[in-house]
Amino acid sequence: MSAAAAEFEAQIDGLQVKGWVAKDGSSYRAYGDFRGERIDVRSTTQSGAESKWRDRANHKANE
Repeated sequence: MSAAAAEFEAQIDGLQVKGWVAKDGSSYRAYGDFRGERIDVRSTTQSGAESKWRDRANHKANE
């Protein structure tokens, strides 16, 4: 990754969860652990990566 990761927080299934997002080449990578599983996603924008991470965590919460 080419830049330091920035922390973000998300409310997932009633829990406050922390994740990180960083520029990685021409995209942004958001990653973090939720319920013992690493969630790692990419998007062309920082906000898009964070949103995709939240969506993936919400999907896991509803499994």
